[in-house]
Amino acid sequence: MTRQPIRTITATAILAALAHPLASAPAGAQSDNTAIEVVTIHPPVAARFQCSEHALGAEDHVPDALAADCVVVQRSGGPDGNLLSLHSGDGTRNEDWHGWREPLLAPFDGVVIGVQINPESTVPGVRGQGRSSAIGFGRLADGELTDVHVAYVHVREVLVSQGDTVQAGDPIARIGNNGSSFHPHVHIGAFRGDMMSEDAVPLQVRMDLEAMGRIRGVVGNPAPAESVCGEYGVEP
Repeated sequence: MTRQPIRTITATAILAALAHPLASAPAGAQSDNTAIEVVTIHPPVAARFQCSEHALGAEDHVPDALAADCVVVQRSGGPDGNLLSLHSGDGTRNEDWHGWREPLLAPFDGVVIGVQINPESTVPGVRGQGRSSAIGFGRLADGELTDVHVAYVHVREVLVSQGDTVQAGDPIARIGNNGSSFHPHVHIGAFRGDMMSEDAVPLQVRMDLEAMGRIRGVVGNPAPAESVCGEYGVEP
């Protein structure tokens, strides 16, 4: 990862809005029936995961509008261990959740435009208070910073700093549970433009399925999924 100049106004706006999620700028640019714009990102984790998505109109501000909340799952539930599960035991400890401290991977080739840290972890089942830990990314195209942004929220153990340049799939943090969150997961919000502007356009998040195939060992000849953490230089 390298460091390059960034647009500090955008970075400041992202951190300010993430500090108080309910006070973010309205996503007015897509309040009508226009087509939803999409951004494709590298899968946020190497493990199996599922995402619940925000329906159009459910949230009126970025980065919550059209966002995805992703949790790590394992095929370990049910009487014979064939059903997907979110956690072991009753899930009342963060350590019970399969996604707790799962390594997070950069969404695309880009620049870290802001980092916000909340060192406190929330108890599962109880909505936390205060700001959430977050990383804001600006997408690079042909070496130039574009107006497409992605925010990873509820992170912990952040490995990057503002101004760092990352490549898609680089390890950048781990999944946590802080701020306005009920359990360990990563909130992925995407938008185009200045977050604090009424013209900010929320983007629907889609996963790069080719990259997912490489991670899981079914496209090309990569390392098997269980060794991905070691391949990325991240201790399990």
